[in-house]
Amino acid sequence: MAFNYHRELQAWVIPLLLTGFFGYLMCHSLLSVFEVTADALLLCFAVDVETNDGSAEKPYFVDQELLAFVSQSHNLAEKQKHRRMRPFQDHEDGMELQPMV
Repeated sequence: MAFNYHRELQAWVIPLLLTGFFGYLMCHSLLSVFEVTADALLLCFAVDVETNDGSAEKPYFVDQELLAFVSQSHNLAEKQKHRRMRPFQDHEDGMELQPMV
């Protein structure tokens, strides 16, 4: 309806909308490839950790930095779970923020 009453809009609105639409499609495609790659790497990591034990006979094939990052994240999650399960002490009221270690 806007194009019928304002003929000057036809000159720039349609190319702008097409460019925006194709830009969205390109970004979506790129991020989809990135997502599939990240999922595949994490699945390979899980299979490697499950089948190998890090010994000389069955060494890990995963990058050591990724292995250290995942183990550090796991340790941090365990500490937070422990912190939540710990009962409050007499001087704690449960409202104070505690620093993350």
